[in-house]
Amino acid sequence: MQSQIVCHRCRRVLAYPSGAPSVCCAMCRAITAVPPPAPVEMAQLICGGCRTLLMYTRNADTVRCSCCSTVNLVRPVNNIAHVNCGRCRTTLMYPHGAPSVKCAICDYITNTGINTMSPAPCPRPTSNESAYNASSASVPTPQPQNVTVVVENPMTVDEKGKLVSNVVVGITPGKN
Repeated sequence: MQSQIVCHRCRRVLAYPSGAPSVCCAMCRAITAVPPPAPVEMAQLICGGCRTLLMYTRNADTVRCSCCSTVNLVRPVNNIAHVNCGRCRTTLMYPHGAPSVKCAICDYITNTGINTMSPAPCPRPTSNESAYNASSASVPTPQPQNVTVVVENPMTVDEKGKLVSNVVVGITPGKN
């Protein structure tokens, strides 16, 4: 694939192969540095036809599913809300107005109107305090919460003709 850049000395348009770090102008022999490519912002949505998680470039209006060929409309980012799974505490995304969301990891269905924030940690006694002396219990400092991302791509067929699941799980450490 070819890209274009303007020569910094003679202002002519130069064509060059994508990925080249610099271009030499054939007319004035000036070397023009090529800026690094801008990172492509990606987003995700769940296919309305087959429930497969799809990844697409952020500026897309529609996304066609490679599994079922459904054309999915992309919702604006501000219509997406987050909730922590009521069982495994994984951060889940759902469209505003949805009454509940099902966790892809543990299959638990979380009511979006109740568990939208993490509950405060329960006071726990330290090792030298009695478990029954709640008035002197100390509240532990909040721990960073890891974020788990599960991506399920379409199944493929191996060399023996068997279906192979393509699931990737990523965990990013939380910050305090």
